[in-house]
Amino acid sequence: MLHRTQHLLHNTIANWQDWHFGPEEIRAPPTLIRRLTAGLTNESFLVGNQDFQAVVRVNGHNGLSLGIDRQREKMLLGALNSLSCIPTLYYSDSNTLVTEYVDGRHPLKEDFADGMIQNQFRNALAAIQEIEVGHLETRCYVDYIQLYSDQLSNFDDLSIIEAAAQEIDNAHWTPVIAHHDLIPANIILNSSGVFFIDWEYSHLGHPLIDYLALFGAEACSKKADKRLLSALITLNFGIVKLWHAVQDKTFKT
Repeated sequence: MLHRTQHLLHNTIANWQDWHFGPEEIRAPPTLIRRLTAGLTNESFLVGNQDFQAVVRVNGHNGLSLGIDRQREKMLLGALNSLSCIPTLYYSDSNTLVTEYVDGRHPLKEDFADGMIQNQFRNALAAIQEIEVGHLETRCYVDYIQLYSDQLSNFDDLSIIEAAAQEIDNAHWTPVIAHHDLIPANIILNSSGVFFIDWEYSHLGHPLIDYLALFGAEACSKKADKRLLSALITLNFGIVKLWHAVQDKTFKT
């Protein structure tokens, strides 16, 4: 464990009385149980005691270069905190985030074709997209692409990705809370239903961004015209490529 990670994890656990548990009564400080993941951006740890368990996420040091706004994430998680598909937020600052621990598994390829799970996905997205958030500007996808491209040189297909982002920004649509990173690693399934975790790339965005991630282009074909749908697909793939390029550059410098 890196010194920075160890230091932040220790301090966050030591300040457990600053966490907001709501009606739960926590009588003893948590201790580290085990490391959960060492992701490409962050590291997560399971902590707890006999009363409860929680996840402490230690944020990566390069969040700004990846377009992550921790205050925005905290605000949106607060807005979504009443939904059953979102782990309860206990604590957040610029370096760490503490949420309810949700036990379960990540979906497999065949789960995305399961009718019951598809309905859970739809219901969760519908509930999320019904939540209104004031005082937050809609994501400008052109600016978002530029944030990545400004850190790179000679990136292939940049003009195609920029054109797709411009197409989406110029179209008429109603912004909703969008996760923007609904990969299997950010989805948990258990007997209670579906949970979406790791909201650090969330923003007010296009309502089909998350639907595309979960259901694919064919399932979204009746929700948008072909030109806009093509732009959304291009944007999704483009953001992933740009993200990896910036992440690789960050680790090499």
